[in-house]
Amino acid sequence: MNIKTSAIIAGVIFTSMSVPSWAETNLQTPSNVEILATKAVYLKNTQHQVTLPAGQQQLLVRFDSPENPHSTGQTMGYVNSSPVLLRFKLDDQATVTVKIPRLDTPQEINRFAKQPYFKLYNDDGSQLALEQKVIPMTGSPLFTDYNKLLNESVGEAVVPVAMVTNKQMSHSKSTAVTSIDTTHLTAQQTDQLLQQLYQQANKEQRKKFIRWALEL
Repeated sequence: MNIKTSAIIAGVIFTSMSVPSWAETNLQTPSNVEILATKAVYLKNTQHQVTLPAGQQQLLVRFDSPENPHSTGQTMGYVNSSPVLLRFKLDDQATVTVKIPRLDTPQEINRFAKQPYFKLYNDDGSQLALEQKVIPMTGSPLFTDYNKLLNESVGEAVVPVAMVTNKQMSHSKSTAVTSIDTTHLTAQQTDQLLQQLYQQANKEQRKKFIRWALEL
């Protein structure tokens, strides 16, 4: 191997070592923030973590929390916000974390759900530039196609509808009446859906349901 060839090989190795070791970013959210859909990665379920490529990002996220953050009961009510469109750019970040204010009371949780806002932080604690917009939504969150909603919000082609899954069965206080087709659900998913609908009902609605179930 001559001197010229050795110099070329050394240059290639040095250049490779100079390139960041990651080409993707791990986006994480707290347990009370759900990632509903992203333009970069097609999601079948809502998630709290997703790996995104570098570049411009457009995501739908939502605040979803027990109304009483300190309750351990199985029948506690849930509060969720409208979807929020986040726009930001990822460069060489290894991890980006979504953060919201600390919420300790039902009053704070309900107030935040009505006016949600999010912040993004890099590994080093620096804040990432972010644009956000609340997306109005009609109908039940239970059967909303968030990939379609995201594409409609940014004015692009519609992604095929994904089958409703367990994680998409989030609690809602919407009064809209929706016909629920459970033919595509397993017996376990149907049971879980029934439990979740019962948990989100108020006391009077639960009494009516029990009377109906017992044929009283």
